[in-house]
Amino acid sequence: MKKVVYLSYPLNPTTPAYANGNTLRIEEGNSIINGDSCNTSVWHLPNHLGTHIDLPRHFVQDGKTVTDYPPGFWIFNSPYLLDVSPVRPNTIITPNDLELSGIRNDVDLLLVKTGFCELRQDCAYWENNPGFDPCLAERLRLQFPLLRVFGFDSISLSSFSNRGLGREAHKSFLKHERPILPLEDMDLAKVNRNTLLQQVIISPLIVEDADGAPCTVLAKIS
Repeated sequence: MKKVVYLSYPLNPTTPAYANGNTLRIEEGNSIINGDSCNTSVWHLPNHLGTHIDLPRHFVQDGKTVTDYPPGFWIFNSPYLLDVSPVRPNTIITPNDLELSGIRNDVDLLLVKTGFCELRQDCAYWENNPGFDPCLAERLRLQFPLLRVFGFDSISLSSFSNRGLGREAHKSFLKHERPILPLEDMDLAKVNRNTLLQQVIISPLIVEDADGAPCTVLAKIS
């Protein structure tokens, strides 16, 4: 049975932020209750909040931004989900921790389920999140020549307990002639190792020259 699910979280004022930074703040604009003709609001939020995509400009001064990618870039017809849950807090995930050998080499989107999304409403989600080793990026490039995006259910590619290594990981993914874009803080609770991903569409908020952007992620699964 085929269906379409969200693999992204809705933004709200309780959305966790990396390093416990600023989250979404909603300021009331017009209000029908107060006699206005319509309801409006003003949103204040960091661009790396909630389910979001990192662009090369995030760590490379002259790197590409969200408006440098054509619309078709965000449609993935060969996605793959790798379920390695549960991953322990503060773990640095290396290529040896991922069973990559059995994955077809035409994958264009690789998602890794750590299971850490179950702790999203706990401070451990940002304080003790798993991260990824910098050497993973090159391994992915070698094995998956069509890979464009690497997504996961942890708040960041960088573990908060090892931020120096995390910065190197971001550079290894983004500072390259063939960058692999991290898709961070995904909601992967609805999928598991038995889920077949048929197509995924990532829809980032398009802001001129953005180095990162919140995303809506839709997946056709069976």
